[in-house]
Amino acid sequence: MPIKKYLPHLFLVLGFVIISVPLWLKLDLLPMRLWDESRNAVNAIEMYTDGEFITRTFNHTPETYNLKPPLLTWLQVAAIHLVGVNELAIRLPSLLASLASLFLVFLLVYEMTQSRWFSFLALGILATSSGFYGDHVGRFGDHDALLVFFTLGFVYSIYRYWASKETTFIYLSGLFVCLGILCKSIAILIVIPGILLFLLSQKEVFLLLKNRHLYIAMLLSAAPVVVYYWLRERAQPGFLLLVWNDELFPRYLNTSSNLEFAEESFWYYFILLFREQMDYWLWLLPAIVMAPFMSKQKTGWWFLLITVGTYLIILSKGTKNFWYDAPATPLLAALIAVSVSAVYHQFANNKRLVGLLVVGLLCLPFKNAYHYSLHASEKYYEWETNGISHFLKDEKKVANLTSNTHILLDDIYGFESHIFYLKKLEYQKGLKITRTYLDRIIPNDTLLISHQSVFSRLNERYTVSVLDSSAGYTKLVAIAYKDTLVQVDSISDLSSVE
Repeated sequence: MPIKKYLPHLFLVLGFVIISVPLWLKLDLLPMRLWDESRNAVNAIEMYTDGEFITRTFNHTPETYNLKPPLLTWLQVAAIHLVGVNELAIRLPSLLASLASLFLVFLLVYEMTQSRWFSFLALGILATSSGFYGDHVGRFGDHDALLVFFTLGFVYSIYRYWASKETTFIYLSGLFVCLGILCKSIAILIVIPGILLFLLSQKEVFLLLKNRHLYIAMLLSAAPVVVYYWLRERAQPGFLLLVWNDELFPRYLNTSSNLEFAEESFWYYFILLFREQMDYWLWLLPAIVMAPFMSKQKTGWWFLLITVGTYLIILSKGTKNFWYDAPATPLLAALIAVSVSAVYHQFANNKRLVGLLVVGLLCLPFKNAYHYSLHASEKYYEWETNGISHFLKDEKKVANLTSNTHILLDDIYGFESHIFYLKKLEYQKGLKITRTYLDRIIPNDTLLISHQSVFSRLNERYTVSVLDSSAGYTKLVAIAYKDTLVQVDSISDLSSVE
């Protein structure tokens, strides 16, 4: 067959590889991030070493903080078996889910526009939005990249069912809901009210409710979830009460007795999307406003607008974190692409021109996203938190550590994002390094520190020798008494502690 037949597909694959670069370039360069990724990594390495696949653990005790079901952890453990105990394994499930989301948003927009170019525009908008590739989502080992994929898969399945009435898509939507709950509890359910509103506007809600396959799919999707929570409650009595308090409505309403979230404006997510997460693309808002007046086929536009609009409204009434709105990003990308398609076809129908338009629109945001991944680095205020992780990632520096090495952190800002690396060191080398405190220091030990405040306090009390150093304030130091009087006082203090 002539090669011309396959050229569009080859160019599409090439374009997909290029546009996805910000998701995978230097993926394993940065160490585990606060908060959730570093804790997820500990859950994964302990599940890998202990073989306990139902109950997530932290320091080998059942989790009471990270209460989400273990789908992400299962996938991370599988990745560890494939590529080893490292950052790539922890982030690989998120990367694959993000790549799948790009493909899925392409399919969704293609169903609505029958245009490869505008479907690729949607894919490109998503890939170059910092709310998708940035912190906590596309490139990192948090739950949100998987949640984005499952939510998008659910939305896509519902739309395909509405368009085709094929029963297969009811079961597929049930599968995505099941996986979404096993990933991040009920977060995926927030999209359902918007979908129901759309179906109501199309006068098809009652038709769906009469379909017996809906109830079979609901039962099939609920069964694994019920079995998991039942097993977890048996293994960890009181777990369901923790889930209710810290994962469900008390968390949403910010009335949890264990967690407290900063109060933000109702418009928090809208401002965040406009100023940061999709800042380049929201200048196309006029196209979204114009689209329903210019398109003969408005259904896809209404479906996306109602679904994502309702989602953001419900989300905005609850507690807020900058990554909670991640599932809205692909829906907004699709809405923008569908709107631009409608406006474009009102004035032109030139295939070469549309190609230039799409490529031109993507150039600058791709450059910014590419720069983000190419120059992945710590922000100046992150070095004290992540300096020890960088030190422990370096095999040459790890060679200087012994069983007499202890980690000393700042009393207030001593966040332990490095625990994954300590677990890895213990598993691979049998070297166990523990945290110590200023009033428990024994001279002649070596200390690994990363805070300037700690270094200053050590210099006030002891003679400090720097044995090795890394970026920021990270240092491996040895300490000795300054004089006999201090030695006697310190031994007396140590005895009193014992």
